[in-house]
Amino acid sequence: MINVLKAGIFYFLGVFAMGFMLGALRSFFLVSYTGPVMAVLIEIPLMLIFAWYLCLLLTRKLEIPSDIYGRLLMGTVAFACLLTGEILIAVLLQAGRVTDFFLTFDLPENRIGLGAQIAFALFPAIQGYGQAKANR
Repeated sequence: MINVLKAGIFYFLGVFAMGFMLGALRSFFLVSYTGPVMAVLIEIPLMLIFAWYLCLLLTRKLEIPSDIYGRLLMGTVAFACLLTGEILIAVLLQAGRVTDFFLTFDLPENRIGLGAQIAFALFPAIQGYGQAKANR
């Protein structure tokens, strides 16, 4: 159980750090050339590929069993930490309110990003299903 929680936290930290870097590049350089929606559509595949391989690495390194409950817990912990981190950035760095953060999901680029975050949260369970099926 401890390894599952560790894996979720490390998964969040890795993806959050990569997202912070790519998000800064997207915001400062790409958006002005392509617009916000296209910029997000360019960034997301890079983020999801990184998340997929980081998830594989962590589940192997920390020996996370392929059962659905542990894998869903890992993804849930990572997703909850990710949302918490994004809310903190919105409130502390952008001088907004928590409600303002949730109102930004009115924008199509943020809805697309949320879909990618949900996929990120499901990667441990998807990979675990594949491993369990391969072991049968």
